[in-house]
Amino acid sequence: DANEMNLLTTMIENSNNDSASALYYGEIGGAAGVASYMQSIGISDLIPYPNAWGYSVITPQSMVKLLTLLYDGQILTEHDRSLAFYLMEHIESDQQVGVGDTAPPKAIVAMKDGWLPGPDGLWAMNSSGIVTVGKETYIISVYTQEQNSLGDGQAIARHICGVVASLLP
Repeated sequence: DANEMNLLTTMIENSNNDSASALYYGEIGGAAGVASYMQSIGISDLIPYPNAWGYSVITPQSMVKLLTLLYDGQILTEHDRSLAFYLMEHIESDQQVGVGDTAPPKAIVAMKDGWLPGPDGLWAMNSSGIVTVGKETYIISVYTQEQNSLGDGQAIARHICGVVASLLP
């Protein structure tokens, strides 16, 4: 409905945590709902955190698998896939670090980043996405953890993603 669409848009394009919480707890069944869906599509190493979705853990390899399933059309309906790509291709510029700000010129980038400080004050940051340049597509996911600052994690993501992007023609 219109409210869910607004929540989805602001969650993905603007990284609105209130929208993410409303969807996580109110629409998809929280940690149990996410875990159930992920297991149903063959991703079993997600560790959803029941009281704070931002503390959920998944490996970069599994994120690449999830994005590959999305890219290959093996999950979601065609309409929902198109919506996911549209939203992921329209991330606010200040929310694009790593995949989003290192992609080659004229690339089509469907991505999402996330970051938060842990209880110990150290930062975790991730950048994941699908990048298409001409006929070449790569799917990448970079995760950092235990960084002294968000900027340190972002620098690592930018470096790794930049190296990968530079290898494309």
